[in-house]
Amino acid sequence: MAALGRNPKIFIARTFLSTLASPTLEKPSISFRTVKSTIRSESDPEKIAHLFLKSSDSSRFRRDRSVFDLSVRKLSGFRRLDLIERILEHQKSHAGSGASKSEGFWIRIMTLYSNSGMVDQALRTFDQIEKLGFDRTEKSLCALLSVFLENNKFDRVHESFAEIPAKIGVNPGVAAYNLVLRAFCEEKSFESARSLLDKMEKEHNVKPNIVSYNTLLGGYFKAGDEVRFDEIVKEISKKGLSPNVVTYNYRIFALCKKNDSFRAKELLDLMVSKGIEPNSSSFNAVIDGFCNELDFESAKSVYESMRLNNSVSPNSDTYVTLIRHLVEKGEFDSALDMCKESIRRKWVPPFASMEGLVNGLVMGSKVDEAKDIVEKMKKKLRGSAVDSWMKVEGVLPL
Repeated sequence: MAALGRNPKIFIARTFLSTLASPTLEKPSISFRTVKSTIRSESDPEKIAHLFLKSSDSSRFRRDRSVFDLSVRKLSGFRRLDLIERILEHQKSHAGSGASKSEGFWIRIMTLYSNSGMVDQALRTFDQIEKLGFDRTEKSLCALLSVFLENNKFDRVHESFAEIPAKIGVNPGVAAYNLVLRAFCEEKSFESARSLLDKMEKEHNVKPNIVSYNTLLGGYFKAGDEVRFDEIVKEISKKGLSPNVVTYNYRIFALCKKNDSFRAKELLDLMVSKGIEPNSSSFNAVIDGFCNELDFESAKSVYESMRLNNSVSPNSDTYVTLIRHLVEKGEFDSALDMCKESIRRKWVPPFASMEGLVNGLVMGSKVDEAKDIVEKMKKKLRGSAVDSWMKVEGVLPL
């Protein structure tokens, strides 16, 4: 009967782990879903690694990307890089069977190492691919460049791009060149990026695509170089390339930055008319732009069109933006409506905005509404945030 009072998830997890440790049952009968659930809830990194290793003999387990991502992410959070290396190196023992026959399997191991900042282990895996009898294609090259790029090893991006293709017998395509363009832009070496873009087709017979141009577009936007930004926009049109959502978003960001949200909204409408689906960033940028220009009616209008859109819905950033601006400008009734909707969707607005909203409601003699918000926030928050709300509640006439 005592077991009935236990948390069922914790009870299953502990039972499963004790079963794994049992010398009499080498391969326990347990569902794959339970394995994932146990890894997700387990707080002991050693047990996570033990469970992962015991389960990874299953080909189904090895094919599931999400359980690899989950396990490595949790171990990385515990800063147990030694355990990450242990479980990923163990996967190499399955070389030649099932999913590990593919180049993609090895790229996944490289990516998991990279996500944890383990650059040397990712490079070692790249070197091992050929030794284990697998061909390395441009996909492997791009994976290696991505490892260095995502870990801000820009010099190694350029060194590898110069040396590795000939070494493995691969002619870099546009995907590899785009990664090098990204590295140059991250380094703010825009002249080098522009030069490489020009040379791709002229000297290397590699035609830049919209991703190539978007990379420079993003670099120039972040650098605040309006002249070169506009040059790239014109060049995209001249080359006959089809702009995608990234292209439009950078143009929308640039217009909003110049307080020209009306034109940004026109561009948003143009996207839709051309069959290019905006994403949340498209809408949120225009909403933020109108709020910065104190045009709250237009901001709300864009919000409403976002709510009615079939492919994208308001997210936490949408509500945070609207609530913050509305509170700052004293639009407390509208901020309250947005706050209720945000909480209904289980997105808790930031403390600073909510404190301002509560104070504003109280000053407007809407004490009951303020009290309701405080109670809802206390139920949603955890840890020190609850104490902060208790202090707010203590000084208000609630």
